Amino acid sequence: MIERRGGRAVVIGASIAGLATGRVLSDHFDQVTIIERDRLPEEPVVRRGVPQGRHAHVLMAAGMRLFSHWLPGLVDDLVSGGAVPVRSGDLLWHQGGDYWRMPDAGHPGISMSRPLLEGSIRRQLVRDRPNVSVTDQTAVDRLIVADGRVIGVRCEGTEHRADLVVACTGRNTRFLDHLSQDGFSVPEVSAIHLDMAYGTRLMRRDPDQHDSVLALVVADPAGGHRIGTLVPVEGDRWIVTLGAFHGDAPPTDQAEFEQFARALPAPVLADILTRSKALTPVLTLRMPTSQRRHVERMRRSPAGFVVLGDAICSFNPVYGQGMSSSALQASALGRAIERHGPTSPALPKDFYRRAAKVVDVPWRIAAAADFADPRTSGVRPRGTDLVNRYIATVIRACHTSVPVTLRVLRVQNLLARPESLMTPVMAVRVLLAARRSSAADRYPRRWLARPRAASGPTPDTGGEDENR
Repeated sequence: MIERRGGRAVVIGASIAGLATGRVLSDHFDQVTIIERDRLPEEPVVRRGVPQGRHAHVLMAAGMRLFSHWLPGLVDDLVSGGAVPVRSGDLLWHQGGDYWRMPDAGHPGISMSRPLLEGSIRRQLVRDRPNVSVTDQTAVDRLIVADGRVIGVRCEGTEHRADLVVACTGRNTRFLDHLSQDGFSVPEVSAIHLDMAYGTRLMRRDPDQHDSVLALVVADPAGGHRIGTLVPVEGDRWIVTLGAFHGDAPPTDQAEFEQFARALPAPVLADILTRSKALTPVLTLRMPTSQRRHVERMRRSPAGFVVLGDAICSFNPVYGQGMSSSALQASALGRAIERHGPTSPALPKDFYRRAAKVVDVPWRIAAAADFADPRTSGVRPRGTDLVNRYIATVIRACHTSVPVTLRVLRVQNLLARPESLMTPVMAVRVLLAARRSSAADRYPRRWLARPRAASGPTPDTGGEDENR
């Protein structure tokens, strides 16, 4: 049991990042106030401040483990709200010209809409942690700075004093900009220009369709780099999200949206659109760049204040790493507080160093995938081209090898570092398995059944040992 050290903390923003941060801070402060400018609805509906909330979201295993630990009743609450339990074996993943061999990875997941997840976390947090309160429809105007530290926030003319303020305001970094006027550092920014556009439609999920199936289809970047995802959510619905890079935006017309899906290298998403009833029009969103702010390099930052979540790194959303990254950053903040205390001037620098380590893995994964498209520009992480050549081989190996797929799933779910795919034993396995890939489309004829093992080369099941 962590002993609280008294004091008060303020979290700006009731996003997933803000709620995770509030939960972590509740172990260290007597009072934690989360301040949100939006009205927070009781029902699971998209709110104005989270326009991406209507699109498909996936909480990676690393994030789900943290939230399940912090809020033990969360999974039951989500399931009672209609969330769909899934296993990795229920995932249809088509990339590199074929379906992946998809075993049960041993870390079951749960699929739901972003509003359901956010609302459930908020309810559980306030119920389980009586020292946490959430105030909505309140905008933070500015930070209060005195003697080189942040001592609170001003909201609509009212001051709220705090020993620590954490800004979880997404890509909006106006508080960092305000601090620069007081002589504090502005972080360097690495930007990747990808002009990502995606469109989403909610579809009715009929009883004769497999409730627990997710699907991911990725087209060859050299041929256009289109991506599609299919996610089962509460209310017997599918969320179908199609995305593309560099101006190739999914259309909003129903027939053209289906044609866009039909152009993907596997027909599963287009078949859903053809067979299911549409519940909404196509809703679109654009993201010109992925951005990483190198807060760990700042020479001078005030005590009593840190930023967290998308303010540090906002990924290409198609990789589904943002929520889990925010949860891991919040956990890192807790460790920094345990080491230094919540009011120490050393806290911000240590937390930013820890957060950089959290962000580095998903940033490298996402950046490598983005730069596989030759039209992508920006700050290219060192060794990206070499990594992409190897990852192309890994993808082909996933067509035939269960152990390789298991290792990739662990990396994708932020449970293992990318280097684990490059050990000598794994590299040999990857090369041998990739040679067996026929890269032939083996889309199952039976509706959404799992792909059957193809005749021809024998798939590498490897038993249950992913280290073979």
